[in-house]
Amino acid sequence: MTISVSEALDLDTCLKLTVERTASGGYIDGIYSAGSISTFKSLISPQQPTPEQLQILPEGERDKNIMMFVSKRKLRTADDRNNLIADVILFDNARYKIISLANWSTFGHNIAYGAKE
Repeated sequence: MTISVSEALDLDTCLKLTVERTASGGYIDGIYSAGSISTFKSLISPQQPTPEQLQILPEGERDKNIMMFVSKRKLRTADDRNNLIADVILFDNARYKIISLANWSTFGHNIAYGAKE
């Protein structure tokens, strides 16, 4: 029997944070034009990652100011093949660009790691 963590993700344990999502851009006459930026609010639990959790990140990312964000909503990271731009979470007067994801949807939540911009 799996336990759904999503039941614990509510206004008592999370913050309602703003997420910026950029639509896919494209090239017009050889010049890249970025897509439009939309924002939405989501219940997210921001946490400091443990040293063990930092080990799953690429080496060049480990020394940055990293936060772990737990949410019910699936966030996205950059994906060149699918022309996706990473989401940005606004937290504590800072912007955190999503650099890595962990899919725990079986247990009712997703984990995103963000680097401070």
